[in-house]
Amino acid sequence: MTSDAPTPRTTTTSSGTKTTRTFALLFTLGGVFYGLGLAAAGFAPSIGIPAWWAALIVLPGIGLMAWANVLMYRSGDEFERAKIAEAILLAFAISAPLILAVGVLQFYVLPELNWIFAFSILMVAWILGTIVSAIRYR
Repeated sequence: MTSDAPTPRTTTTSSGTKTTRTFALLFTLGGVFYGLGLAAAGFAPSIGIPAWWAALIVLPGIGLMAWANVLMYRSGDEFERAKIAEAILLAFAISAPLILAVGVLQFYVLPELNWIFAFSILMVAWILGTIVSAIRYR
């Protein structure tokens, strides 16, 4: 006896989707705290509050964003973890000597560079590490 009635759909969430949602929620919430802290530090002196008090709002944001990344890393299988670890290793191996060299050369020939320059070296190295890891494990 066959029935043409549709079967009821069950709504289950895969662990990957749940992890992605958790990451998005924590990272977004962290970004909100981060943005609020930076904005508050800008106008805090005008209302008589020390800027560093307002800047403390940034700390929970950084913690939430870091924890979101840790949870995303832990949710991956061994292969995904290896790819992430290789990308971070390459980023460190590229950026640490470059940043050190720039810091030392500022004493002799280079002009004083903003800290964002060092951060951009790290981010570009991380992108390169991710590309190398993706090509290697293709």
